Amino acid sequence: RPNTRSVTPANGGVNGYPSDVHDAASYGAAMEKLPALEALISTRITGLNKDRDEQVVTRAKLNHQKEDEAEELQSLNQRQGNLPEGLSSIRRRLCEDLRLPDRDLPFAAELVAVKPEQREWQASAEMVLRGFALSLLVPARHYAVVSAYIDRTRLTDGCGQGQRLHYVRVGERAAPTRNRPAIHPQSLLRKLDLKEGHPLLPWVKAEIEDRFDLRCCETIEEFQMESDRAMTRQRHLKWRGERHEKDDRERTADPRNFVLGWDNREKRRVLADDIIRLTAEIAGLDGQIDGAQRAIGQLRAQQVAAERVKFITDFAAIDFGTHAREKTALESEKKSLEDDNDAIRTLRDRVKEIEAICEQLSSLRDETIKAQERATHDLEAGRRLIANAQTRLATGRADGSLARHQEVFEDVRVALGSEAITVETLLIVEQAFNAARAAEVSALRHELEPLKSGLIEAMSTYLRQFQEDQADLACRVEYLKSFCTLHEHIRQDDLPRHEARFKEHMNEKVIHEIGLLNAAFQSERTEIISKIDVLNLSLRQLEYRPGTFMRLEPREVRDREILEFRDGLRQCLDGTFEGTLEADEARYVRIADFLKRLREDSRWCEKVTDVRRWFDFAARELDAQTGQERAYYEDSAGQSGGEKAKLAFTILVAAIAYQYDLDPTQPANNRFRFVVVDEMFSKVDDQYSEYALELFKKFGLQLLIVAPLDSKARVTEPHVGYYLHVVKDAQTNCSEIFSMTAREFDAAIDNAPASEAVSGVPA
Repeated sequence: RPNTRSVTPANGGVNGYPSDVHDAASYGAAMEKLPALEALISTRITGLNKDRDEQVVTRAKLNHQKEDEAEELQSLNQRQGNLPEGLSSIRRRLCEDLRLPDRDLPFAAELVAVKPEQREWQASAEMVLRGFALSLLVPARHYAVVSAYIDRTRLTDGCGQGQRLHYVRVGERAAPTRNRPAIHPQSLLRKLDLKEGHPLLPWVKAEIEDRFDLRCCETIEEFQMESDRAMTRQRHLKWRGERHEKDDRERTADPRNFVLGWDNREKRRVLADDIIRLTAEIAGLDGQIDGAQRAIGQLRAQQVAAERVKFITDFAAIDFGTHAREKTALESEKKSLEDDNDAIRTLRDRVKEIEAICEQLSSLRDETIKAQERATHDLEAGRRLIANAQTRLATGRADGSLARHQEVFEDVRVALGSEAITVETLLIVEQAFNAARAAEVSALRHELEPLKSGLIEAMSTYLRQFQEDQADLACRVEYLKSFCTLHEHIRQDDLPRHEARFKEHMNEKVIHEIGLLNAAFQSERTEIISKIDVLNLSLRQLEYRPGTFMRLEPREVRDREILEFRDGLRQCLDGTFEGTLEADEARYVRIADFLKRLREDSRWCEKVTDVRRWFDFAARELDAQTGQERAYYEDSAGQSGGEKAKLAFTILVAAIAYQYDLDPTQPANNRFRFVVVDEMFSKVDDQYSEYALELFKKFGLQLLIVAPLDSKARVTEPHVGYYLHVVKDAQTNCSEIFSMTAREFDAAIDNAPASEAVSGVPA
């Protein structure tokens, strides 16, 4: 509060309203002007609020535009072309759902661009071609699936907003009935560039020539004289000489809205520049909004101040200067009276002495209280210590621990020395004693650590060698007593005397059984090789190609698990005749591990003990005269479909012959060897089908072929005894079987319905 007679009811003078008042008259004049000031402040606040709200709305629009353009720029950075993101996202989702490449469903805009040297015509060309450019081109082969998808699917952009889509079915265009006139040098067509290499380009080119052959006029006079379609750089169009159109909307000439072309670098540059411009405008609006908000705050403070002034009706209530001067005069008068009176001076000195004594007594009182509090605290602490000690003694007597501890009381007394222990030093002495003992324990543990490590290592070595004891023992110091007990049992049982019996059992029992197992595997292996030799005798008699025959060759597989099994089996038999205990124990461990895996891993056991899996098979094509190799087959790679089928038939029949245990050199007409094949020759040439039938016949197999009753079935005629024709009754939905001979089949084949026949091939 100032020590003058001026008062500031508001923040300075406002439109003639005084900033200071000095007396009741000026205060009254100021109060008369207060209503006008309040009205002015209210008007200014209303105006600033309106301006700020408009700026906020404008900022929101610019920010929304900036976000849209940033999203569009990000989308353009990830793709080529100038399509709007909404249409691009529709096409992307459509192609993903139908599993079609984007290239198969282009928009026309992606195949048409304005030549770089004709950029001044870009806006007009965009206006003319926009409707066609934003059309999705659907090839006729995709029309059915695309139109069905569009009909059942709501078309939305990435934000879920519904979109509008034009699409065109692109088919074969009919040849023009007359020769097309030459393109005018000023035609729009000469200002366009088409993307080469796309299969739909011929259709797009023809469509543009039919619909958009407009003359580009340099002047309005030339435009007016043109009787057909024409255009100017100012987006002024003429259609068929009658209908005219001009579009001066800003978005039409804005490069950000251009869609033609497959290179979007220019559009990305324009968008990036516009985003920078929008950012600057938004920042400017932010400053204006903040300034308006500050001005509104200042005016509201003036409004509150003016409202408070109304409650002051008397200037004397705020005349602080007058009251301050009166107070100063009274204080001066009081000081003068005190300085001139001796009695007052004596009393004042006495008061100072008494005040000093009181201050000393207060300090002494405070110190006494603190000492009392400390004594009380120490007394309580001593009582708690005594109570805790009594409790621990009672507990120790009850559980017997006190009696055990008494054995070391004398040692503790010696360690503590002759120094007396008080309540104050009890905890300190206890902590020091515990620290000293902890240090001694640490030193002893450090000395014991090597012994402990050696003990743990010895325990680990024993348990690794004798795993059956792991269930009862562990590599920890706590089990030392158990290990010692076990050692004593071993010493008392005198196990070394059983060494001879162990060796005898190993050599006569276990090794014998392992040898029998190995012999069984080798026998099966030899049997498989002999079966292949038998099959090769039959294949030798069958001509694979003119002058050649096939021979199957078994090969050892390189499967890691099978090789590990065979190596493990061999290791179980190694060292049989060494005769040392160490060799017998090592062999015993190998056999135990080997048998354990066979028991526990059923998948591995089933795989490695199947001797058939020990082999891969290859086929050699040999010259019948010289025996030289013509071809070698490990698989069917690099062969035609017929050659693959022929090789497959050869391997198939060899495998079936092995399953039936066939010996083609021995007559076996009385044996029934039945084979059923479904659609055996549906995708095989006749010559390879005949080869397969001869192969089945050579091995004496009875063959049943299930196949459609069509011309493909004729290849079986020389080998078929009869046909079983299966048809479905349309009324009863039941299948019926008709037997027919080959002659009857010839008569029926020409009028055969879409059914299946079962052809029987006897031996």
